[in-house]
Amino acid sequence: MAISLTTPMLLFPATSLILLAYTAKLAYLSNLARTLYKQYTILENEGLLIQIRNLRKRIYFIKNMQAFGSLSFCFCTISVFMLLNNWMIAGEVFLGLSSVLLVIALYLSFMEVVLSAEALKIVVKDVCD
Repeated sequence: MAISLTTPMLLFPATSLILLAYTAKLAYLSNLARTLYKQYTILENEGLLIQIRNLRKRIYFIKNMQAFGSLSFCFCTISVFMLLNNWMIAGEVFLGLSSVLLVIALYLSFMEVVLSAEALKIVVKDVCD
């Protein structure tokens, strides 16, 4: 069963929105990291150090989320090109690869959310103790 050109085109808005969200999240974490670093240089609080270590992991995940999301977008674009030229099998392969890369980016996003929840536990623990 051959896919139509509209199938990969459906991924364009979803992938671009995901990449925009990842970029916004990275910008927020960059500001947060700078703020926590400044606070840590003054207070040298163990809770701040734990949060900074958590941020390092989260930034690593976001960097990889963006990389896999960008590759997914590129492969999807290549898929459209292949389908426009009636290279159906190649177009389907690139669409499949694009989907796999997008799933990896979404998995990394899930892992980053888990780390984000851990960071919130640290903040609440500091406040409640």
